Amino acid sequence: MKTLITIITMALSSLFVNAQMTSEKEMQKSLDNSIPVALKENNVPGMAIAIIKNDRVIIKKGYGFSNVSLGVKVDSKTGFNIGSISKMFTAWGIMKMVEDGKIDLDTPVSTYITKWKLPTSKFDEDKVTIRNLLQHTAGLSVHGYNGYESKEELTSITKSLSGNSREEEAVKLIMEPESKWQYSGGGYSILQLIIEEVSGETFGDYMQKNIFKPLKMKHTSFNIDKKILKKSAKAYDEEGNEIPLQLFNAQAAAGLHTTIDDLILFAKASFSKNTVLTEKSISLLRTPTELSKGNYGMGYMEMNRFGDFTLHGHGGSNEGWHSGFMLDFESKSGIIILTNGSSGRNVLFGGLKDWAQWHGSN
Repeated sequence: MKTLITIITMALSSLFVNAQMTSEKEMQKSLDNSIPVALKENNVPGMAIAIIKNDRVIIKKGYGFSNVSLGVKVDSKTGFNIGSISKMFTAWGIMKMVEDGKIDLDTPVSTYITKWKLPTSKFDEDKVTIRNLLQHTAGLSVHGYNGYESKEELTSITKSLSGNSREEEAVKLIMEPESKWQYSGGGYSILQLIIEEVSGETFGDYMQKNIFKPLKMKHTSFNIDKKILKKSAKAYDEEGNEIPLQLFNAQAAAGLHTTIDDLILFAKASFSKNTVLTEKSISLLRTPTELSKGNYGMGYMEMNRFGDFTLHGHGGSNEGWHSGFMLDFESKSGIIILTNGSSGRNVLFGGLKDWAQWHGSN
């Protein structure tokens, strides 16, 4: 993910060049011309995009195919896996528990979990808190996760944390907490366990009840069931060949499935008063840490190297999927891009580039 953050930043930092697009129609025309070409050149079957300007959705469109063999086209209701953007939602789930008085950001995580413990190390595990798990400053291993091709291969989050599912999934304390920023999907797996133990529910059920249902996100879920799969796009590799959908024990880090329509609801809820989190809590999640050099808060990346506006959000990538969710909170604007191909980052960054050039000039 550090690589993804770097690529997004580089793409956005070189935007203000030559002609400026001055109208929404010109932006739409630019996308209509460039995206189909980019999809074809990169063997990416489909893409969904939404652009918000001043809290108003000005573009919402699908390009290409969600299912090539059946000729099903992408639309705003097509489901996509969004990879590490899942972490942003997990952060909302944790902050909801904080607001409800069920957990404290600065209490050692060992206070809340009984089913698994960090392996003994030379570092101080009592310094591992919910706050530094969210910030990727807890000193933990496991950058990211590979998925599983069938539900039968899935186990519990505790077995994943222990490395019983796969050895490389074992989460360990590898440096002193609060000494360095190091991206750790493993830290979000601990947050998943905390939500399960404190709520007494599965992680997916808690998120459905406390985050997605109140925000009316009816087609968003960590529980990948028949309802979600019915409208889901297929995943495709770098050559454009269909591959199996990857499922995750580490749902909190990488397992969320959603649609452009639902992400628009989330974006608009983020900009204004909503039924889940206060404005103060959302601001806290977005605020970057010094250890991240101003690039990461709690579940949110921050980017401000490309003009007079700052973006907050996250990128996501799993095998067969690439996505981006970036918001300018000051102007209540943003862009959401979802793709169903392993080479989707090339299409993604082209769309981000066009949008940021247009956004910066309007």
